Order: sequence, then structure tokens, then C-alpha cells
Amino acid sequence: MKFNLFRFLLFLLLPVVIISTVVFGVGIMESYEEKGEYLVPQNPVAHETAAFSYQLLDPSTHQPLQNASVHMEIVKTEALNPWLYAGYLREDHQGTGLVYEMDYLLNDGKIVLESNFWDAGSYTVLIHATAPGLQTPIDVKIPVEVKVPLGQIVNTAGLFAAILIAAMISGYVAGTLENPFKKTANTGGTMKTVVSVLVLGLLVTGNFSSAWAHGNGAPSGPVRNVEIEKSGVKAELKMNPAEPVQKGAPVHFAMTFRDAKTGEPVKGIDANVSLKHVDDNLTMFSTRTQIQNGQLEFDYAFPDTAEFQVVVHAAPNSPQSTLPAPFDGEFSFEVPPAHPNAGSQIRAGVLMVAAVAVGFVIGVVGGKRRKAAVA
Repeated sequence: MKFNLFRFLLFLLLPVVIISTVVFGVGIMESYEEKGEYLVPQNPVAHETAAFSYQLLDPSTHQPLQNASVHMEIVKTEALNPWLYAGYLREDHQGTGLVYEMDYLLNDGKIVLESNFWDAGSYTVLIHATAPGLQTPIDVKIPVEVKVPLGQIVNTAGLFAAILIAAMISGYVAGTLENPFKKTANTGGTMKTVVSVLVLGLLVTGNFSSAWAHGNGAPSGPVRNVEIEKSGVKAELKMNPAEPVQKGAPVHFAMTFRDAKTGEPVKGIDANVSLKHVDDNLTMFSTRTQIQNGQLEFDYAFPDTAEFQVVVHAAPNSPQSTLPAPFDGEFSFEVPPAHPNAGSQIRAGVLMVAAVAVGFVIGVVGGKRRKAAVA
């Protein structure tokens, strides 16, 4: 029996490959659950909620910073490989830019935020804090790496594997058949006609898609106000622009609380604020802050076309509060679609075509070899 070096190496390396794959997979799964100093998990997963907690300390006493005024930003600094992942933020920033911004007033100096990092990539959390008696402001910069969900990786790999296998089967069958154009004199003209029709069809489809998206997109408009009056409080939410757009510039929100009778700003509020993705039942962010002058402002860049809600729960934070009773309100609005990113669509199409071409060529080569062996 002839010794087959290839089969020997295959059987020798196969157990090593299997064991290494299992160990590597376990390591990846464990890395998705690691707890960090400020974040749980340490490396958040896109489309899943991560808990952020940071305690500001007075440098002189090393005690919690009292009555801290905090400005916090979450900025996406780097997108993943654009050939594999399409960033959701502003296209002129190549998928990077401001995601979230808010000014806090914290009696205990502790920042608590639950955030859904919709897009995988590199982020930076920026914190700037001041307080009465604090000589030098506190500035903190925390890098955050957001991972791609395991399910998305598996689904993508499975899709490309299925395309590759289907193309290989098609190529194998084609390789075992006779070429119907082999003895046809007008083969070149026929192929040119087919290619021309395909290219024309792609151009028409692309132009139609762009026109449809342009007609269904929602341009930025004037400021829109949404009011809720209950429990003796009139709450108003202003959005600028009035119609937020997916992949558009961050929307500025200004929320005011006034006494329904006197119109005076409500003082001394302990507020929990969250943004809900109604269609997917997800919390995009949730945080708490004190509101002393009856007004809260924040900015947010929307990642998706859906219905959203700003949900507020307000309660008095001291006996001196002018809030007559606890207040709960929901402000609902729609985020219309943005123009499709032609670059990401072309890249995805090229990858698909490449998988088909590679699989088809491999199949044709195998089919021809099989045909020659049989002959």
C-alpha cells in the first residue's frame, strides 16, 4: 500500500486543530463575560446593554465628590473593517463621532449609566467634573472596546459558507458538462449581450433604490415640542431637529419641568431618564441625575429606524423640592430612515460575488478533473 503523506499529516493535525478550536472558542466566550473596573462586561457586546459606574473622588480627601457638576460624552473613535461591518454614525465621519452627551448634577458624585453600544468598534468615555471647593476640574478618559455579537459572527460565517458550498456544487456540475458555446461562432457576441443586460439591470436597480430612499428620507426640520401635563407638573421635551434621522447628526434634547399652575421651573428633582427602542424592546441608555433648575439637556445619535420613547421618572430629592408629587412621563417619536450607504452596499455585494466566484471556480476545476478521470 502506497504511503500518502497528505493523509498522514491530515490525521495527525486534525486532533490538534479540533482541540485548539475548542480552547479558542471557550476563551472567546469567557472574554464576553469579563467584568471590568467601570464596565460590566469589560468589553461590551454590540446590541446588548452594558452597565457603567464611576465614582468621582475628591483628590484632597479621597471621599466621594459632593454636589458634582459632570459633563459626560461617549464618542466612537474607530470603526471596524468597513468591508465586514457598516458603521451607523455619520457617513462623513466614516462611522465615527458623538454618540451620547449629557450634563449631570450628582450629589454623591457617582455616575451610573446603562448603555446599549449599538455598533462594534472603539469608543471613548469622556468625563469632565467640577464641584464647589474643587480647585482643579477632574478629567477622565476611559477607552471602551465593543465586540461583535457571537451570533452575528456565526450567522455571517454560515451565510458565506452556504454561498461557497452552493457555488462549488454549481461549478462542479458545470465542470462535468459539455460547453454549449464551444462550437458556436457567435459565442463572444452572446456573452457581451448577456453582460450588457446584467450591467444595465444593476444600474437601473441602483438608481431606483436611490430614488426611493431619497423620496422616503426625512430631512431635518424645525424644533418640535412634546408636552405632558400630570401630577401638577407640565413637562416639555424639545427635539432639534424635529425629525431625527438614522445615521444623522446627534439630536439635541431639552427637557423642562414647570409647575402646571404657576409656570415656574420645578426645583429639586431626582430624575431617572432612559431612551427605549420600542420596536425591539431595548433600552438604548438609562441614567440618573439631579435637576435643580427644572431643565435637563442631552444629545444622542440614533442608530436605527424605529419608534423610540424618552421615559422619565422624577421624584423630590429633598424636603425643599418644589416638585408637588412624583412624575412619570413617556415622550414617543419616530426616527425615519436615512439614505442607504452606497459604499457599504457595494462592499457587501463584492464579498458575496467573490464567495460565489471562488466557490464556482473550485467546483469547475473539481468537475473537470472528475470528468477527465472518468474519460
